[in-house]
Amino acid sequence: MNTLSYVLRVISLSFLFAGSTSIIFAALALVHAGQEQGIPPTVTAAGNAPMFTMFSTVVFVCAILLLIAEALHYAITRSLSTPIKARYIASFICVVAAFVLKLGIIPQMEHLSLKDPDDQKVHAVFKKFHEASRVDFTLIIVASLISLLIPGFENSRRSAAAKTEEAQALS
Repeated sequence: MNTLSYVLRVISLSFLFAGSTSIIFAALALVHAGQEQGIPPTVTAAGNAPMFTMFSTVVFVCAILLLIAEALHYAITRSLSTPIKARYIASFICVVAAFVLKLGIIPQMEHLSLKDPDDQKVHAVFKKFHEASRVDFTLIIVASLISLLIPGFENSRRSAAAKTEEAQALS
Protein backbone atom coordinates (compact mmCIF):
# COMPACT_ATOMS: atom_id res chain seq x y z
CA MET A 1 0.00 0.00 0.00
CA ASN A 2 2.89 2.36 0.73
CA THR A 3 4.27 1.69 -2.77
CA LEU A 4 0.89 2.57 -4.28
CA SER A 5 0.86 5.82 -2.31
CA TYR A 6 4.38 6.64 -3.45
CA VAL A 7 3.71 5.88 -7.13
CA LEU A 8 0.43 7.84 -7.20
CA ARG A 9 2.12 10.77 -5.48
CA VAL A 10 5.15 10.92 -7.75
CA ILE A 11 3.15 10.49 -10.96
CA SER A 12 0.56 13.10 -10.04
CA LEU A 13 3.15 15.61 -8.82
CA SER A 14 5.25 15.04 -11.93
CA PHE A 15 2.28 15.78 -14.16
CA LEU A 16 1.30 18.78 -12.07
CA PHE A 17 4.80 20.25 -12.13
CA ALA A 18 6.10 19.34 -15.58
CA GLY A 19 2.73 19.49 -17.31
CA SER A 20 1.88 22.91 -15.92
CA THR A 21 5.33 24.23 -16.73
CA SER A 22 5.08 22.84 -20.27
CA ILE A 23 1.60 24.20 -20.94
CA ILE A 24 2.65 27.69 -19.84
CA PHE A 25 5.80 27.51 -21.97
CA ALA A 26 3.79 26.32 -24.99
CA ALA A 27 1.19 29.06 -24.57
CA LEU A 28 3.87 31.75 -24.29
CA ALA A 29 5.69 30.38 -27.34
CA LEU A 30 2.46 30.35 -29.38
CA VAL A 31 1.56 33.91 -28.38
CA HIS A 32 5.09 35.08 -29.20
CA ALA A 33 5.03 33.30 -32.58
CA GLY A 34 1.63 34.83 -33.32
CA GLN A 35 2.90 38.30 -32.49
CA GLU A 36 5.82 37.82 -34.86
CA GLN A 37 3.30 37.09 -37.60
CA GLY A 38 1.21 40.13 -36.71
CA ILE A 39 -1.54 38.25 -34.90
CA PRO A 40 -2.81 40.11 -31.81
CA PRO A 41 -2.09 38.33 -28.50
CA THR A 42 -5.81 38.19 -27.67
CA VAL A 43 -6.50 36.23 -30.86
CA THR A 44 -3.62 33.82 -30.20
CA ALA A 45 -4.65 33.45 -26.56
CA ALA A 46 -8.20 32.64 -27.65
CA GLY A 47 -6.73 29.90 -29.83
CA ASN A 48 -4.89 28.50 -26.81
CA ALA A 49 -8.08 28.30 -24.72
CA PRO A 50 -9.04 24.71 -25.68
CA MET A 51 -5.55 23.54 -24.68
CA PHE A 52 -5.97 25.07 -21.21
CA THR A 53 -9.49 23.69 -20.87
CA MET A 54 -8.34 20.16 -21.66
CA PHE A 55 -5.26 20.45 -19.48
CA SER A 56 -7.33 21.70 -16.53
CA THR A 57 -9.03 18.28 -16.56
CA VAL A 58 -5.63 16.56 -16.38
CA VAL A 59 -4.65 18.86 -13.50
CA PHE A 60 -7.92 18.10 -11.72
CA VAL A 61 -7.48 14.32 -12.02
CA CYS A 62 -3.85 14.54 -10.88
CA ALA A 63 -4.92 16.65 -7.90
CA ILE A 64 -7.46 14.01 -6.88
CA LEU A 65 -4.80 11.29 -7.22
CA LEU A 66 -2.39 13.39 -5.14
CA LEU A 67 -5.02 13.82 -2.44
CA ILE A 68 -5.62 10.04 -2.40
CA ALA A 69 -1.87 9.35 -2.30
CA GLU A 70 -1.23 11.69 0.62
CA ALA A 71 -4.26 10.34 2.51
CA LEU A 72 -2.98 6.77 1.98
CA HIS A 73 0.48 7.80 3.16
CA TYR A 74 -0.92 9.32 6.33
CA ALA A 75 -3.20 6.33 6.96
CA ILE A 76 -0.21 3.98 6.69
CA THR A 77 2.47 5.95 8.54
CA ARG A 78 0.53 8.22 10.93
CA SER A 79 3.72 10.31 10.90
CA LEU A 80 3.63 14.08 11.21
CA SER A 81 7.29 15.03 11.34
CA THR A 82 8.13 18.57 10.23
CA PRO A 83 9.17 17.53 6.70
CA ILE A 84 6.03 15.40 6.31
CA LYS A 85 3.86 18.32 7.48
CA ALA A 86 5.61 20.62 5.01
CA ARG A 87 5.05 18.08 2.23
CA TYR A 88 1.37 17.70 3.11
CA ILE A 89 0.94 21.49 3.15
CA ALA A 90 2.64 21.87 -0.24
CA SER A 91 0.51 19.05 -1.66
CA PHE A 92 -2.65 20.58 -0.19
CA ILE A 93 -1.85 23.98 -1.73
CA CYS A 94 -1.33 22.24 -5.05
CA VAL A 95 -4.65 20.37 -4.77
CA VAL A 96 -6.59 23.50 -3.81
CA ALA A 97 -5.03 25.49 -6.67
CA ALA A 98 -5.90 22.71 -9.13
CA PHE A 99 -9.51 22.63 -7.91
CA VAL A 100 -9.75 26.43 -8.18
CA LEU A 101 -8.39 26.27 -11.73
CA LYS A 102 -10.77 23.53 -12.92
CA LEU A 103 -13.90 24.48 -10.99
CA GLY A 104 -13.56 28.26 -10.67
CA ILE A 105 -11.30 29.95 -13.20
CA ILE A 106 -11.61 27.87 -16.38
CA PRO A 107 -15.45 27.73 -16.43
CA GLN A 108 -15.64 31.50 -16.00
CA MET A 109 -13.08 32.09 -18.75
CA GLU A 110 -14.98 29.73 -21.09
CA HIS A 111 -18.24 31.54 -20.33
CA LEU A 112 -16.67 34.94 -20.99
CA SER A 113 -15.02 33.78 -24.20
CA LEU A 114 -18.46 33.05 -25.67
CA LYS A 115 -19.49 36.68 -25.25
CA ASP A 116 -18.80 39.61 -27.57
CA PRO A 117 -14.98 39.90 -27.89
CA ASP A 118 -15.24 43.67 -28.53
CA ASP A 119 -17.05 44.35 -25.24
CA GLN A 120 -14.51 46.12 -23.02
CA LYS A 121 -16.26 45.09 -19.78
CA VAL A 122 -16.11 41.43 -20.77
CA HIS A 123 -12.48 41.83 -21.82
CA ALA A 124 -11.59 43.44 -18.46
CA VAL A 125 -13.25 40.62 -16.49
CA PHE A 126 -11.60 38.00 -18.73
CA LYS A 127 -8.24 39.66 -18.11
CA LYS A 128 -8.79 39.39 -14.33
CA PHE A 129 -9.48 35.67 -14.64
CA HIS A 130 -6.46 35.31 -16.91
CA GLU A 131 -4.26 36.93 -14.24
CA ALA A 132 -5.84 34.68 -11.62
CA SER A 133 -4.97 31.65 -13.78
CA ARG A 134 -1.35 32.82 -13.90
CA VAL A 135 -1.19 33.00 -10.11
CA ASP A 136 -2.95 29.65 -9.87
CA PHE A 137 -0.54 27.94 -12.28
CA THR A 138 2.37 29.46 -10.37
CA LEU A 139 1.01 27.98 -7.14
CA ILE A 140 0.57 24.57 -8.80
CA ILE A 141 4.10 24.61 -10.21
CA VAL A 142 5.85 25.82 -7.05
CA ALA A 143 3.83 23.72 -4.59
CA SER A 144 4.21 20.53 -6.64
CA LEU A 145 7.96 21.09 -6.96
CA ILE A 146 8.29 21.67 -3.21
CA SER A 147 6.24 18.56 -2.46
CA LEU A 148 8.41 16.53 -4.85
CA LEU A 149 11.68 17.79 -3.35
CA ILE A 150 10.95 17.57 0.39
CA PRO A 151 11.41 13.77 0.66
CA GLY A 152 14.88 14.11 -0.85
CA PHE A 153 15.92 16.53 1.89
CA GLU A 154 14.35 14.32 4.53
CA ASN A 155 16.31 11.30 3.26
CA SER A 156 19.60 13.22 3.19
CA ARG A 157 18.97 14.43 6.74
CA ARG A 158 18.26 10.85 7.85
CA SER A 159 21.46 9.55 6.27
CA ALA A 160 23.48 12.35 7.88
CA ALA A 161 21.98 11.42 11.27
CA ALA A 162 22.74 7.74 10.65
CA LYS A 163 26.37 8.58 9.78
CA THR A 164 26.67 10.63 12.96
CA GLU A 165 25.29 7.76 15.05
CA GLU A 166 27.65 5.33 13.31
CA ALA A 167 30.63 7.59 13.99
CA GLN A 168 29.65 7.89 17.64
CA ALA A 169 29.31 4.11 17.94
CA LEU A 170 32.80 3.63 16.50
CA SER A 171 34.35 6.09 18.97
